[in-house]
Amino acid sequence: MYLKHLLATWALLLSIILASAQQTFTINGVVKDSSAVPLDVATIAIVTKNGSGLAFTNTNQQGIFSCKLQTNDNSLSIKVTAIGYEQKIVPISSYTSQPYTIILKKKVNLLKEVKVTSLKKVSLVSDTLIYNVKAFKEQNDRVIADLIGRLPGIKIDDKGAISYNGKPISKVYLDGDNLLDGRYKLATNNVPVNAVEQVQVIERDQPIKALNGYTVTNNVALNLKLTDSARAITINTGHAGIGNSAYSGEFNNMFFKSKNKSINNLKANNIGENLEHENADVGVSLNNETILKKAAPFLSITSSELPSLDEKYYLMNNDFAGNINTLLKLKSDWTLRMNVATLQLKRRYNFNNSVNYFLNRDTVRYTEIQNHLHRLNQWQIQSQIEKNSNAIYVKSLTKLDLPTWKKNGSTIQNDQELTQNLPTQYLSVSNETVIIKALGINNILQYNGLTQYYKLDERLETSPGLHENIINNNKSYFFLAQQTQTKNTFIHQTISFKTKFNKFILSTAIGLSYNSNLLTSNLYKTDSLHVTSVVGDRFKNDIIFNNLGLLGKASATYLLKKGVITAEVTPTFNFIDYNSKTNFIDKKNRYFSLNPSIDFRKNLGRYSEINFRYLKQTTFGEVEDIYPGSILVNYRQFNFNETPLPITKNNSANVRFSYRKPLAMLFYNLNLGYDKTQQNFINSFEIDNGLTKSTAINFNNTAKKYSLGGNISKYLYFASLNISANANTSLQRGFNFYNDEILPFNIKSIAATLTARKKIFNKITVSVSGELSRFINEQSTVNGKTVNTTNIEKLKSTWQHQLNQKLSYNVTYNFTLYKQQLQQPMHNIFLDMNVKYAPTKWKSFFELQCLNLITQKVYKQINSTSNQLFIFDIPLRARTFLLKYSFTF
Repeated sequence: MYLKHLLATWALLLSIILASAQQTFTINGVVKDSSAVPLDVATIAIVTKNGSGLAFTNTNQQGIFSCKLQTNDNSLSIKVTAIGYEQKIVPISSYTSQPYTIILKKKVNLLKEVKVTSLKKVSLVSDTLIYNVKAFKEQNDRVIADLIGRLPGIKIDDKGAISYNGKPISKVYLDGDNLLDGRYKLATNNVPVNAVEQVQVIERDQPIKALNGYTVTNNVALNLKLTDSARAITINTGHAGIGNSAYSGEFNNMFFKSKNKSINNLKANNIGENLEHENADVGVSLNNETILKKAAPFLSITSSELPSLDEKYYLMNNDFAGNINTLLKLKSDWTLRMNVATLQLKRRYNFNNSVNYFLNRDTVRYTEIQNHLHRLNQWQIQSQIEKNSNAIYVKSLTKLDLPTWKKNGSTIQNDQELTQNLPTQYLSVSNETVIIKALGINNILQYNGLTQYYKLDERLETSPGLHENIINNNKSYFFLAQQTQTKNTFIHQTISFKTKFNKFILSTAIGLSYNSNLLTSNLYKTDSLHVTSVVGDRFKNDIIFNNLGLLGKASATYLLKKGVITAEVTPTFNFIDYNSKTNFIDKKNRYFSLNPSIDFRKNLGRYSEINFRYLKQTTFGEVEDIYPGSILVNYRQFNFNETPLPITKNNSANVRFSYRKPLAMLFYNLNLGYDKTQQNFINSFEIDNGLTKSTAINFNNTAKKYSLGGNISKYLYFASLNISANANTSLQRGFNFYNDEILPFNIKSIAATLTARKKIFNKITVSVSGELSRFINEQSTVNGKTVNTTNIEKLKSTWQHQLNQKLSYNVTYNFTLYKQQLQQPMHNIFLDMNVKYAPTKWKSFFELQCLNLITQKVYKQINSTSNQLFIFDIPLRARTFLLKYSFTF
């Protein structure tokens, strides 16, 4: 019955599409400036009387454009826009092959309410905001990330991810070219600030030319417009540093030709700079339909908790990273891109944990002392061929990922000592193919294909044997080994058809998604005579899991005068089967889900915008959610499942209001969110001293979350002061299941941050950032309600002083305070200093870095939940001095 309705929907949409066929016309012309020089940067749109776009294109290097359209409307016009020129609208007199010659005048902005000095800092052209690098650059800026983090309206977090007015950045282009996709830290952390002329924010980033006019995007991207000198030479930068048991080295090679761009680097250090983040994919796209699967590791040897502290203070590392990233522009709009990366990491972790579970009838406590060594050998290779033209778009992206981890160390839990070893091998290979073909003027045919295979092998070894009462009938034994292997094949294929007429864009699609998982696991014990045997069938898994989804998609987009509304539905039939001869399982499941969504965006005046999004989605568990045999996931926890196939239904709604007045450098936004999650299972935990048993069981589980947040950023010209603030609060409601008791809980949180940066006498810069957070965890019990409250206070201040043209220094102070109602307050203080000497007319400089000058030895942190108190302390790196020589040639 559902299939009949789905086919009827597709037939109706196709009939509407075919009924909209009209006569085809071609509009030709050339765009020049007032000096008769052709413009290759102009955007051409064929618009109706009310401004709605019917067809779009761009001029080529000779300023020539050609645009086809199907219409019976006799009141159309050619709308021409180009950065730095006045917009021009030319009425179409008749639909003939006679070319149009359009002359654009250079634009001069005269704004009464803004001082003319603001034009030197920022400008706004259509949906692109342009920051002038020279206006924001400071003498100690080295790479472009140093400057981007200070721009009003833009923020960089601790992982290097960039956001603009609260929206995440999807990509960072180099002169319009996508060299790195979401791994844009390789650009922002390595491109010299002197090589960039402008930082451009593209608010409606839609780089696929064939989709112009057929899709409405909400992605935000940055474009680094390079200087003429940077395009003409090869840039080599780097540094070498040595100190007290410390070293750091780096070499970067970059060239940015019009047809060839490349960023290549080598880095190594032992000063706590985590190069594992060097290749991290930090870009966030809001329009991705399908993403690669990621293997979920089953086993671990360390606590999942990490300190909320800059890694340079505690990470004991020896890291090496290398990258080669090249983009070649070929003929006929083709480009070829290669990205190769390697990581060779070695780091030591030493920390102590104290964990308290506050249960209805008891309090369970245990302590851990962990000392581990982790090694990583990883290779990543990506190759992409792409054609991006108005008539056709083709992309084939192949990825290979080969990380190998070796983790080992010793652990003491409740005075019991053990050693651990966890080697992990992973392989992932995938290909993504996209083909988009224009059919006439108003129709688009699109194919999306994704194929991936990955394999994960893990083996956790512990000595001496653990949990004798569970494993070996209360008898001691020598050695325990948990082994798991997962293999996964993922295929996702869709074909879609898009059409547009008047103010509507219609799309319909059909496809399939296939996911096949295989999980095998077993637990082995070795007795005192060194005889190895399996523990038993209840610790064994041999599961084959298959999920075949037949999916359709229908969407309708209505273009408002200054906005858009999109309604979409993705009906899906899922055929989910899994079986295991070992565990006597043979399940067949059939499900239908509609998965509707609606998006609304409207400009309220020139500077503000409101967005609304509602989404209802159903997702299903995979092999890691249904295995019945127990797995020793770490030395203190067993996991298994006693539930049917997990089903999660999520309803989410989000309203966002944003305001940006770029020339006045004022940005703010407000977000209101609601999430409701319904699941047919709950994780039941049995907690004993040092041992946790986690079981997924059948239960009607509902959780809700309400959130409210916003931020503001403003540059005060009269005071040379940059200020920003953000605040958010949330309420989460759900259930915990511990030691055979289901208990409702509430988690309330509120956090606020204020940052100010001020220039004094043009030589001194002072920045101060303060943060206040409060977490209130409430849990209902038979004896009433228990409340667990934690307060966190943070302060960071920096003093930068340029003594003269050659010598400068900066001092940074960090303070953190944790206050929990059941514990004594814990505070942490750090003081760092940098001194820089740059000889006149040199392209190089010397720098002395001084870290942890007051020599704090241990960092302490408190985390709490509705029924858990987690006290974490970790030894810190000793006071470190590093003398660096940085060079450019």
